[in-house]
Amino acid sequence: MLKKHLDEVNTILEKLIALTQEDIENIKVAKHDTVAPSVEEKNKLISEFTTAKKQLDAALVALNNSSAKGLSELLDEEDKEKLDLLKKNLQTLHSANKEYAKFVLIIKDFFDGLVNKMFNLNDGTNNAYGDKKTTPESIFKINV
Repeated sequence: MLKKHLDEVNTILEKLIALTQEDIENIKVAKHDTVAPSVEEKNKLISEFTTAKKQLDAALVALNNSSAKGLSELLDEEDKEKLDLLKKNLQTLHSANKEYAKFVLIIKDFFDGLVNKMFNLNDGTNNAYGDKKTTPESIFKINV
């Protein structure tokens, strides 16, 4: 049962890593149409990961409580390898998310600067719309 939970958690993490790396490549080439589906898929995977992680935790606690031996003595080599893979996958996902966040912040700063220049905000000098009454809210308003 423990092996099944470890496999499930690792599979979900590998999917999250692949999606994040794909997002990084898409952001580099300004492929914005993939953002919404990717976010939706990531949210689904995160929900699945949370559930699978709880099941893994419960299985580890049950195994630990079933014996006076330590957990490291109760796990076989395959379980230890899968736990090590879990740790590596978490570190890889963390690194990929940090890289993705850097790109997102760069793009956010670019658009913030662009809006500031368009509307003479924060000492911007180029009001591209020429109408001082135009506000960012009036341009970016979305009717739902």
